[in-house]
Amino acid sequence: MMKFRSGILGIAVLLICSTLSGCWSSSPVEDLNLETGIAMDIATESSQEEQINQKGGDYPKKELITGTFQFIIPEESGGSNSSSPQAKKFFNITETGDSVFEMLREISLRTNRPPIGQHLKTVIISSSLLRKIPLYELLDFFLGDNDIRLSVQLLISTDKASNALQEKTPGQIPAYILKDIFQNRKRNARLIKPVALVKVVGPMKSKGSFILPNVISTENEIKVAGAGIIKGKTQTYGGFLNESEVEGLMWIKGQLVGGVLKGNDPQTGKNIAYEIKAVKSRIKAIVQGDDISFQVKMTSEGRVSEVFNKKENLRSNAVLGQEESIFQEKVNSLAEQTVAKMQKLQADVGGFGEVLRIQHPKVWRKVKEDWDTIFSTIPVRFSTDIHIEDYGSSITTAD
Repeated sequence: MMKFRSGILGIAVLLICSTLSGCWSSSPVEDLNLETGIAMDIATESSQEEQINQKGGDYPKKELITGTFQFIIPEESGGSNSSSPQAKKFFNITETGDSVFEMLREISLRTNRPPIGQHLKTVIISSSLLRKIPLYELLDFFLGDNDIRLSVQLLISTDKASNALQEKTPGQIPAYILKDIFQNRKRNARLIKPVALVKVVGPMKSKGSFILPNVISTENEIKVAGAGIIKGKTQTYGGFLNESEVEGLMWIKGQLVGGVLKGNDPQTGKNIAYEIKAVKSRIKAIVQGDDISFQVKMTSEGRVSEVFNKKENLRSNAVLGQEESIFQEKVNSLAEQTVAKMQKLQADVGGFGEVLRIQHPKVWRKVKEDWDTIFSTIPVRFSTDIHIEDYGSSITTAD
């Protein structure tokens, strides 16, 4: 009986110790290089790499890609200024090679802490590189590595991608800024939904065209401006939607959660600004024999937040109807401009093919193999219904 009790006590002690000892395979964060962002450009060796190679530090490679890898500086190793809000909280390492995986392992020869990708937030790929190497090849490492999470956000850059990872705001980490900027979608209609790594797997497998948000850089700032198109069949860069075309696309897809629509009154020449509160969109595929067309109906509710013509009688129903018509025409114009660009680039990034697949599956099976080309000839009609709810305090009188 005593032996039995001793055995039970021993097992209990072991279980308690196992719960108190934490993760046995963990490593202190100060001993790791935590990746936060990766930018990929066409291969161009940095001066640092050239010096290393001249001293015999190179290895066999074709040099296809230049990767810029951004790491967090741990607080304990940030020096005496690490507590300052202006202190630099990251550092970048540039490596040129043929494989993202190989480049990361090569970095292990240049730093005493191993790179780890569990905290990676942002990947930026230059449009120039995407003209040469398909997206599925560039993302193969990220989709296969156990450390990388599928929530990593993807961006494209018509500039040099590595410029977006340079310090613009002292004390902030560029990869985090790029991730968090999409929180402002409620304030701007020209910002597309963030695109996570997991969201591109389906389009890549189905060979469908899609867009990635585009980031441009100046000396002191970055801006998410427009979107780059990834062509369905080739998975390479297929062109660019500017900010107005992105705005039109968001109306077509009904993905707006806020923002401003600016109109111009042709009678007074004055601008008026409509604050978007809600947007819905419905795309209907119409099939008559061999002819396919689409009807897009968009509806929105919001308020007029800025009226430059102070003499206008905002209590008049006639004025209200006239302003609603101005905004409706503006939305239709934006949508038509966007579809014209999509058809010119032969890339359906508006989801029209998906609508046809759901509403007319037999027709879709006949056209899906060459859909981007077929879509470029298909007529699309738009109608918009704008409802202005109020003018805020603009109609408040002195009484």
